[in-house]
Amino acid sequence: MREIDVRRALHGAQIRKLMYDDPLGLIVDELGIEEGKFRIDVAVINSRFHGFEIKSASDNLDRLPAQQNSYNKIFDHMTLVADEKHVVQAMKIVPPWWGLVVATTVASKVQLEEIWRSQLNPQVDSYALCQLLWRDEALEVLKDLGLHRELRNRSRTLMWKLLATTLSASDLRGTVSAKIRLRKDWR
Repeated sequence: MREIDVRRALHGAQIRKLMYDDPLGLIVDELGIEEGKFRIDVAVINSRFHGFEIKSASDNLDRLPAQQNSYNKIFDHMTLVADEKHVVQAMKIVPPWWGLVVATTVASKVQLEEIWRSQLNPQVDSYALCQLLWRDEALEVLKDLGLHRELRNRSRTLMWKLLATTLSASDLRGTVSAKIRLRKDWR
């Protein structure tokens, strides 16, 4: 079973359920986070951020702890979609709020079965969430808040810090989600 096969099954089943909540949501494959340090396999961006990390049969779980540290900063919900050979080890690694889905092959088709559902992340990092914004988007948000003066020629890092300390977690999530969903030609 290849990752692309798991991804297709995931797009067909699990993600559709999430999109019912918000039909204007966005599905992004290979979303770069922490300034490109990591890429989440599939991100669903709507009223919440839900990440899906895929570990196919040809993968191993060696990088999962480092990926997990990064994903935990951004996503309201996380789900590991793992080949059946990884499930026992994954149960020992992932935090209790992550969801776990097992991927198996039945009659040459990938089947996904939820072992347990993801819960709400107790500690999203506002600054890490701000890092999903492009510089122009961050400046536009600051302008809308009346905080853009003196910032036009400043670094995006400074803008992210200001946004992270100014907006509530809920407002920040909504703002970042809206900006990402409005992007054109970003791939």
